[in-house]
Amino acid sequence: MDFLDDLHLAELEPIVWLQGWPDAVRPVLELVSVFGTDTFFLLCLPLLYWCVNPALGLRLGFVVLLAAATNAIGKFAAHQPRPYWIDARIHPFSIEGAFGLPSGHAQIGTAALGRLAVAVGRPWAWWVAGVLVGLVCLSRVYLGVHFISDVVAGVLLGVAVLWLVSRLERPALAWWRRQALWAQLAASVALSGALLGVAALANAPYAGWAPPQSWSSAGAIDPESLDTIVTMSGVLLGTLAGTSVMYRLGWFDAGGPLGVRAARWALGTVVAVLIWYAEREALPQTAAATYAGYALLALWVQVGAPVLFIRLGLMDRAKQPQPVHESSRAMRRRDHH
Repeated sequence: MDFLDDLHLAELEPIVWLQGWPDAVRPVLELVSVFGTDTFFLLCLPLLYWCVNPALGLRLGFVVLLAAATNAIGKFAAHQPRPYWIDARIHPFSIEGAFGLPSGHAQIGTAALGRLAVAVGRPWAWWVAGVLVGLVCLSRVYLGVHFISDVVAGVLLGVAVLWLVSRLERPALAWWRRQALWAQLAASVALSGALLGVAALANAPYAGWAPPQSWSSAGAIDPESLDTIVTMSGVLLGTLAGTSVMYRLGWFDAGGPLGVRAARWALGTVVAVLIWYAEREALPQTAAATYAGYALLALWVQVGAPVLFIRLGLMDRAKQPQPVHESSRAMRRRDHH
């Protein structure tokens, strides 16, 4: 890692220079930084899924999950510090406990905003996505939590995720739909478990590792914690299993009057918050409880809430249960561009 150590030392001065910008810049870049978080997209996805476009909600959700999971694994594999961990001159405007390389904000933002640009199918959408990603990358360096090389690596990995999804989405979906429900549920468990296994393998070469003394600026950190990957694994299980069950039930129509859609979102969000609160406050703080809690939360979003909405008359069943295919019009528009 000598090359990375030398590179990081060379990147410190540009960060110090950026942090010398006027204080008025800070709240703007802190706000922009939100557009690269998995939390932001995961909070927005239920609104998109329940009230706007279930197919796009699912597609975007899987892109965010794939980007976030591979980013967490990449951090374990690289074991690289953040700028303020190694230089007290760097002020952290947010405290981060995970490793720095690659940048999760840059990777998730690139993959998710790129997927939205694909869905829109217009050149302006790509320009907007590119500008937002650039601002997210700038914000992470300015905030003192990433080196320039971290955000570059994140963008490249985000592009890789987007390319991979574009190549495998259709054949993977076709294969999944051919399976019986029990096979889909078994595959959901297997894929979720595989994610945990790959993360553990990525961290295995560093057995006995401890933060070096040169990272004293970091304070108390636990960058080898598996909490994030456990959360993502639970969400993956609930999303895959819930989607499979909802498809068997006939799917749903996300349309309707604005007031009805707002009622859906409000009711679904209240229950989701209660599940999240119970997971944090009522269940023991163990990996198994976290995994189960987030799996339950994803199941609520994917199948529990739509079934309840239908029973309460807040949602209609779909006339044609084809939730994950893009419309032929959207496909033609995308192909044209």
